[in-house]
Amino acid sequence: MKEVEYRVVESNVYKKCLNLANELLNQISAQSQIPIAKIFPKDIILYFESNYDINFSFFESKKNEIIYKDLVQNPDFIILDNSLVNRTSGLTVPRKERTLIFINQSMPLPRIKFTILHELTHLHFHKLEDNKKVFTSKFSGKYSDDVLPFEDEANIIASLLFCSTPKLEMLLTRNYSFYKIKTITGMSTKGLHSRLLNYLHHILGLSNSEALDLVLKLRDNDYKTTIGIKHLVNIKNNQLRKHKTILIKISRGFVIEQNACVSFLKNLSMSELINELEYAHSTKNFVLEQLVMNEYYQKQQ
Repeated sequence: MKEVEYRVVESNVYKKCLNLANELLNQISAQSQIPIAKIFPKDIILYFESNYDINFSFFESKKNEIIYKDLVQNPDFIILDNSLVNRTSGLTVPRKERTLIFINQSMPLPRIKFTILHELTHLHFHKLEDNKKVFTSKFSGKYSDDVLPFEDEANIIASLLFCSTPKLEMLLTRNYSFYKIKTITGMSTKGLHSRLLNYLHHILGLSNSEALDLVLKLRDNDYKTTIGIKHLVNIKNNQLRKHKTILIKISRGFVIEQNACVSFLKNLSMSELINELEYAHSTKNFVLEQLVMNEYYQKQQ
């Protein structure tokens, strides 16, 4: 059994979560027509409410109005025992007809948003019905060893959804302070601290001690550190630009990156793929045509 807290994970675990989060963000971007760098938690919640049958219930230990009712559509409010409220931040209960997600509304708004994203990660990635699991996010207590990997994934992916890598890099390269980034993203101090640590360590390749030193200096408004991090981000992105990004126009009329296009095609039915193939052929969009064919053959397997 392991104590409940934010835990450091191996880079292979983090990068797996990064790939999953990016795939989901690409899907949300394609459906909502919002660039990934401009996606906020409210956009992600709306995407899930559009694609899943979810009932959100906010809870506290005393009678109260729903404080954060603008976060979700048609939420409920329930009163629970104080001991449960003091140790539970969220709960996801899978149902065939409708998934129930319970959110502790006695928390600060940034934590409530994070908890919603955490629970939605369970719903999207962890096959709740197949595993017959009910996931409970805790303030205190212990998780069993079989549940802990799911909780680690949900924490990491929720953080990546809350502030995507393109958004974080955009803000870092504008010389913004730690607290301005915190205000723009809506993250908590602890949440942004952890997000930056993971980015510097797992994405930019710094050691844990080097990453921690930079984050602490950034929190102290050390301008030299702000410029130094911007330089590291630019080096990384300049290397990526050597591999030119392919932009593709799809039948819905907007242009998206190739990864986003692949995610978009995965969500199409066979008949929709055929329509997309006809569009690609008529417009001589050979890259789109090949991607559609790849997805068509995969769905036939």
